[in-house]
Order: sequence, then structure tokens, then C-alpha cells
Amino acid sequence: MHQEGEAIRNGVLQTTFFMRRHLESPVPSSTETQHKLDKRYLESIEKFHDSLKELSDYLYPAYIDESLPLAIQHLLDTWKNRSSLNLEYELPTEWGDEACERIHLVLMLLEEFLHTYVLEVTKNPAVCVKLKQQTTLSELMIQVTYPEESNLTDIKTSDDIFHLSRTIETLLKAKCYYHRRHQTETWYLRW
Repeated sequence: MHQEGEAIRNGVLQTTFFMRRHLESPVPSSTETQHKLDKRYLESIEKFHDSLKELSDYLYPAYIDESLPLAIQHLLDTWKNRSSLNLEYELPTEWGDEACERIHLVLMLLEEFLHTYVLEVTKNPAVCVKLKQQTTLSELMIQVTYPEESNLTDIKTSDDIFHLSRTIETLLKAKCYYHRRHQTETWYLRW
């Protein structure tokens, strides 16, 4: 919530302030100047729209009422579009009923996990997300593979990730664990 609040203050509110000041200023005398201003207005409005869409998706994620795989796909596609993260996923097309609150928590976990790894890891890892559902068990797997030249002893798994996984375990009544092998860390969430 803090991050989203900062993003709103530094993005949407700044953009609206700029647009308001610009609308309050006197009309320019030349058509060339007006054309440049119109272009700046359009760019500002597009940024404003994108910021509001991101905030809307954060507060109430897309497809949350429909299915967990669709909601995860939308979140991961958004990450692919806005970052240089090497991201792949395998998601089922069919999924059983899942409580909206549970879907939201799983999406929050995934968002925070990606946010922490992208911001805290210096080497650009490859991330693979897989979702499976069996009769009585659902599993989200997040696999992070570091480039060969990375020294895993230098890459410490964040305490934030451990705290996040324990919080999710409690809220979802699930099991969360991970293991490291060679250049790969694999995280599992099972409920």
C-alpha cells in the first residue's frame, strides 16, 4: 500500500497537477506552440490513464472473479510489458472454483515476490511460474534461475521473501517452502 501510495503521489497526482496548471495558463499565440502543447497534453493523459489502470488492477485485479489462471496470466503479462524480466509461465486452461479472497492473496504473493526479486537481485534472473491443480491440492511454483556467471553465495534470499511466505501460509492456510539447486531457486505454495 505504501508503494502504491508513493506511485500515486509521484505519478498520477503530479500529472494532474501539470495538466491543471497548463489549463490555467494563457492560450499560446501560435498554432505551432499550441500543437506542441496538445501533444504534451495527450502524453500526460495517456500516462494518467495508464497509472489509473495500474492502480485499478492492484486494488481489484483483472479476472479475479473468473479464474486464478487468467488473473495470474494478466499479472505476469503486465510484468513482462513493464520490465526487462525474463518471465515465462505455464498455466492451466481449466480451474476449479476458488474464493475471490484466496485469488487476491495468491496474486499479492506473486506480485510481492516478483517485486522483491526484481528490485533486490542484481543479476537478471529467468523466472518461470507454474500453476497446477489436482483433486485436493493446488500448487503455485515460482522458479528463479540465475545466469551461469552469477555466484549464488553472493545472492542471498531476502528476509522479505521468508516473511512474505510465512504470512501467506497463515492467511491461506497453505504450505510454502523453497529449495536451491545449482543456479536455481524454486518456491512452492501448496494449498
